[in-house]
Amino acid sequence: MNFRLKIGSETRSLEASPLDETRRTTVMYGEITHSVAVDAIDDNHLNVRLDGRSLNLFVGAAADGAWVWAEGRARFVEDADKLQRRKSSGLLDQPVAVTPPTPATVMRVMVEVCQMVEKGQPCVVVSAMKMELTLAAPYAGTVTAVNTQAGAKVMPGEILVDIEPLTEAKADE
Repeated sequence: MNFRLKIGSETRSLEASPLDETRRTTVMYGEITHSVAVDAIDDNHLNVRLDGRSLNLFVGAAADGAWVWAEGRARFVEDADKLQRRKSSGLLDQPVAVTPPTPATVMRVMVEVCQMVEKGQPCVVVSAMKMELTLAAPYAGTVTAVNTQAGAKVMPGEILVDIEPLTEAKADE
């Protein structure tokens, strides 16, 4: 299988064979070939052995790609071909969710149901690996549900705050 992945500002090709019965494969990333073995710990946690080196990856699906947390850093990974199709169709500004990029603990919830929020407004503060991260509203709108509370353990892909987007007609009123 061939993929073009966009990670940050860099786009690279990835070619991977299906996993064999021992959950191993060969992956060509850019110009380098790697030996890879994958063990699923749970739905969002993978142990990957890359050329014999063990890595724990936490993966969370998002509307436009996936968050991958590895070695203390979160990276957003997108399908570059799908991104190009969205750009050409005018769908690039599709909303994303208020979701943590890694398993975390909710420290503070900063919005309430029925509250109007602006794009970029802080909604939830989470803590992961001794770091605090503020999750912001991806677009202007009205909070329709708060699906978490302080102290809750949350996972990538879990929607913490539902926001109904502000439509242009509502914005003009």
